[in-house]
Amino acid sequence: MLKRTLSIAAATVSAAAVLAVPAAAHAAVYCGTGYNVIAQADVKTSSGSKYGVVYLTYNSGTGKNCVSVVKTAYVGTATATDVELHVQGVGAFGMPETVKYYGGPVYASARGACVKFNAWIQSPSGTAATGGRSTWGNCG
Repeated sequence: MLKRTLSIAAATVSAAAVLAVPAAAHAAVYCGTGYNVIAQADVKTSSGSKYGVVYLTYNSGTGKNCVSVVKTAYVGTATATDVELHVQGVGAFGMPETVKYYGGPVYASARGACVKFNAWIQSPSGTAATGGRSTWGNCG
């Protein structure tokens, strides 16, 4: 019984550690070394319930952007998500998947281009939450 309790406690701590990453460290954890958070947005339902946070990061060395979403609701429960990165003049890149903790990352070369980003998280009952930026930004 003690071993099972310790295993459950370790899994809970691991899940909490995934969510406890501050925004500044988020880029390296979810996108890799050299990425920095340049924008973020809450992922909310139309009634205002927060399901997560979507992050836009950039690596000035490679000229690539990265987008990922970290769940703050239904953590540990597999739910549908989608993460998208739009590069002006190039196209859209996305990753629909079913995840327990975070969605993505999605990468695209964007040196000298403007970008938009968004994420979608669905609850187990089917309620959707969205967030991101629908206007072009972070140009250059």
